[in-house]
Amino acid sequence: MMTTACSSLFGDNHSPSPVISFVMSQKEKPLLVSDEYIFKLNKTTTTSKYWICADIACSAKIHTNTNNQLTKMTGEHSHVPEKETIAVREFREKIKQRVIEETTPIPRIYDEECAKATLSTAAIAVLPNSAINKARRAVTPIIPTTQLFDIPGPFARTLRDNTFLTIDKLITRRQMMILFASDEQLKMLFSAETILMDGTFSSCPKIFDQVYTKHGIKYEQSFPCVFGLLPNRLKPTYQFLFHELKFIAIQMKLDFAPKIVMSDFEPALMGVVKTEFSAATHSSCYFHFTQAIYRNI
Repeated sequence: MMTTACSSLFGDNHSPSPVISFVMSQKEKPLLVSDEYIFKLNKTTTTSKYWICADIACSAKIHTNTNNQLTKMTGEHSHVPEKETIAVREFREKIKQRVIEETTPIPRIYDEECAKATLSTAAIAVLPNSAINKARRAVTPIIPTTQLFDIPGPFARTLRDNTFLTIDKLITRRQMMILFASDEQLKMLFSAETILMDGTFSSCPKIFDQVYTKHGIKYEQSFPCVFGLLPNRLKPTYQFLFHELKFIAIQMKLDFAPKIVMSDFEPALMGVVKTEFSAATHSSCYFHFTQAIYRNI
């Protein structure tokens, strides 16, 4: 919310100078706020803006210049101040701004802001949700229905504007592989003597087969380094994955040659690991080991 103060235009009888601020309407139009009253824009000229009280029965008016600095006030308000209405609008703007800038689920944003707000329960209850959901949809790409899609720029880079989309390639005519990793994560993976690999299926987008992650061990801790979307669990796909990572390592003047590789017992993967990392020890983690035993009981 932008706030400005009026310069000394009203003489000693109007001191201190009124402070004005601005909030947005549900239709994304600016509303001027002064002394807990709301004004809407009535007319604009090349030098001035003319605001009228949002209550149609009220005669109070405000003039500002084109820089939104207060120049004149006329009339008296015929109604009580709208303190809670203004607070609700400010509250909604905070939520909307977070919804646009973050990927945090909307209900969580709503709960966090409600916990910080000083609004009454009745005021919060009447807040419209449609505008908030609409704001999120406006900045969120449509969920694709095939693997043939482009990734928008903001989703291909980190919050610090560094590259995050590492691989975005078709491996067959209609099947794509996507890998996300920052340069720092790739350096950690390529320099790790022990790497962990695993796929998950329950949280995978429907158009892909699995979310595949690679972790590097450093300081005796496991750090996620690469997040991938794979179209299947076939041997050529895993070969493509490792070839691409090795090529990236060469470009970074590093060597992707771990000494220990840990994964599940997937036959296609085990064969590729044996070929691509012939000098490495390939073992399974305890979780996958017990799973394999249980399946054969």
